[in-house]
Amino acid sequence: MITDDPGTPGDRKWEINLAIAFEHRSDETAYDLPAIDLNYGVGERIQLTLQTAPVLLKRNDRGPIGGLGGTEAALKWRFLDQETNGFDLSMFPRVIFNVTQSSVRRGLAEDGTRFQIPFQIARKFGPWHADAEFGPLATSVGRSEWLYGIVGGVDVAKPTMLMAELHGTSRMNFTRDTLTLNFGWRHKINEHAIWIASFGHELRAPEQEALALIGYCGVQLLY
Repeated sequence: MITDDPGTPGDRKWEINLAIAFEHRSDETAYDLPAIDLNYGVGERIQLTLQTAPVLLKRNDRGPIGGLGGTEAALKWRFLDQETNGFDLSMFPRVIFNVTQSSVRRGLAEDGTRFQIPFQIARKFGPWHADAEFGPLATSVGRSEWLYGIVGGVDVAKPTMLMAELHGTSRMNFTRDTLTLNFGWRHKINEHAIWIASFGHELRAPEQEALALIGYCGVQLLY
């Protein structure tokens, strides 16, 4: 899902997400081929993260172009656990930057460097799961924003979870907001592989911006 949760892989363990993702608007479609998300556990409460993706962009009035999208480096610290505090709570500061500026000029990545310091909270109620995230997003180009999200999930079978999500961003004065409704699927294949997928649509977007249809399908590898 778009909203992050407080979970970490565990000490000296890897969580690797490999997927095909897309974002479709009325005049263009962008594909991450593949979306790469590398997570490594340092102790039981710390996670180091690196994300990036080769991007293929197809606009209606021209041929496809490709290149490297934005790259994210982050560190998650879960400082409260449900076992002792009744809920999980973490912070996940990150920096999103461009390895090559040519991707910005060609429309494959956002301009500037962005900084996020969101907090995540989660709790389980039997087969039900609830997660929420909130925090500021600052950028070297343009105005700062808030990001926020809430996810509800239920275990419909021992290996399978269904999820629904509302995720958004807005200016600091809560104007020019973007709100996305997203549905997800998580199915445990075995001890080392989980099938993950989601499909969603923007409900609101700033004026003069087309609403986006988004999708994600891939595998999470654990070892």
